[in-house]
Amino acid sequence: MEKILTQEEITALVKGIEDGKVDVTGDKSAGSEAVPYDFSSQNRGFQAEMPALTLANENFCRSFRQSLYSVLRKGIQVTVPQVQTRKYGDFLQAFPAPASLHIFRVDPLRGQAILAVEPKLIFSFVDIFLGGTGKGAPPAESREFTAVEARLIQKVVAQIFKDLEKAWSPIHPLTFHYLRGEKNPQMAAIADPSDWTLTLPVHLEWDQPLGAITVCLPWSLLEPLKDKLCGIQKKESPEADPRWVERLAERINTSEVEVVVEFGRGQVKAQDLLGLKPGDIIPLNKEPADPLLVRVQGVPKFLGRGGVYGSNKAFQVEGRIAGS
Repeated sequence: MEKILTQEEITALVKGIEDGKVDVTGDKSAGSEAVPYDFSSQNRGFQAEMPALTLANENFCRSFRQSLYSVLRKGIQVTVPQVQTRKYGDFLQAFPAPASLHIFRVDPLRGQAILAVEPKLIFSFVDIFLGGTGKGAPPAESREFTAVEARLIQKVVAQIFKDLEKAWSPIHPLTFHYLRGEKNPQMAAIADPSDWTLTLPVHLEWDQPLGAITVCLPWSLLEPLKDKLCGIQKKESPEADPRWVERLAERINTSEVEVVVEFGRGQVKAQDLLGLKPGDIIPLNKEPADPLLVRVQGVPKFLGRGGVYGSNKAFQVEGRIAGS
């Protein structure tokens, strides 16, 4: 148990501090030197969890899986293992030349992002598309992409952008614009090598791993969406105000609407119409026993029959028109 100082001991301690007999400067032993802190470091933005980003990744996997099936007619598994945080320079070092790097803009955010497609994934797609199994040995890494492979890459990247837009729409409406492709990672300088980024690795499998794509988003680009990424805002339906409901019902009940009972329709020529005289008869498309149509504000609403109530003409509603 800690010892509690008495009043006499507290008084002696204060007096010792005033006289300089008690050292209050602390231990200056080795290892207590101040460590420089970089306040511009963007890593501070990654300390919080981002449940909204996890939801967006799940939506993307589901949407991209369906897109691949519509093209390849194969049930490709699409997974995002874990969102990673790394410096942009470290991200580029993972892709030797020639690489398949695709730079794009995300409106309305400021800045650029990059999408990396693993070459062996493209080779697997081409093999599957041409009727193969996608399990063949990939060509040498130094080989350039053929014209067919380049066109397929463009189609895959365009579809990825569409599915990303759909997946991110619950967080914030974004539009992905393709800017250019790069084979040399050194030419893909969209951020400083020391800038922090969010990287989303997407793995694709069909009986065996086919390859991966990686979306790299600089934190400076995502920072305006930080609050939305760190928490999903659910729209809760507000409880109805009884007084508001009562006033609304009162207004509706006292509103005036135009009600028209249609006895029937007939067609006459213009010359016959101009020659009509009192007592002439216009044939209608209704029989006397047929129900009459009621329109409310021009919209068909009810069916019924006409008659007389006292000294007034009346109409009795017998049913509502389906869907009205």
